Amino acid sequence: MNNGPSSSAVARWQKDLAAWAIPAEILDQAPENPWVHPPALFKVESDAVSPTTPSVSVAIETLQACRAGKGSVLDVGCGGGGSAMSLAEFATEFLAVDEQAAMLTNFAEASAQRGVPYRTFEGKWLDISETVEAADVVVCHHVLYNVSDIAPFIRALTNHARSRVVVEVPDTHPTSPFNPLWQHFWGLERPSHPTGQDLVEVLAELGIDVSVERFRRPTRKARLDAPEYIAFVRRRLCLPADRDDEIAEVLANRDMNNDEVLTLWWPGVAAL
Repeated sequence: MNNGPSSSAVARWQKDLAAWAIPAEILDQAPENPWVHPPALFKVESDAVSPTTPSVSVAIETLQACRAGKGSVLDVGCGGGGSAMSLAEFATEFLAVDEQAAMLTNFAEASAQRGVPYRTFEGKWLDISETVEAADVVVCHHVLYNVSDIAPFIRALTNHARSRVVVEVPDTHPTSPFNPLWQHFWGLERPSHPTGQDLVEVLAELGIDVSVERFRRPTRKARLDAPEYIAFVRRRLCLPADRDDEIAEVLANRDMNNDEVLTLWWPGVAAL
């Protein structure tokens, strides 16, 4: 058996993710940073209805098994709090990690609206994980396709969970819906890997006994003609603002959702 780098699931994950890099000749002329996520698109409104998904169900089940039927939640790559707020009824405290201060501001607002105590930590997870306390449940939703250094990232998640880690990822790269747009505007072919199954293989290689459930999450009805969404697409595609009308035309009636999703969960190892 070949046990070299080519047979390593971790090495394949890193290589496949690297193929998603925007070519330098496109990135160098981008008017704005294409990888900044606009906080407004991730804001959780006070009347938002929490979806019933395997990710939510597994986390709630774990929290209910904690003392008094509630527990603490650490959300890594929390965004505006969409993942954590689904657990608010069963949470004693939220710990939130994100690289963008504006995301953490929105998270704090959503937590306060739901009466859940919270603490926020700004920075990259691997840079600040040692400063963050453990929690009963660690959630990390729609983040791992942004993580090349996957092994230590996952180990840090596991080391911070007293009961369970719950991860949610789309089955294909989250920017896959943009592939036809890259072809239209730049004539650029995009990769097809890594996938959710590749992540499962990474976890197995790391010796993690992972449970997996595939599901189709409810379609998000983003307004494709909304100015803030068009601006988001424009930035992602490294285009100038004078291409907005063309972007709107290309987006018309196009499905930009990535709805095939995996929930993955495994035991944590933090001290109880």
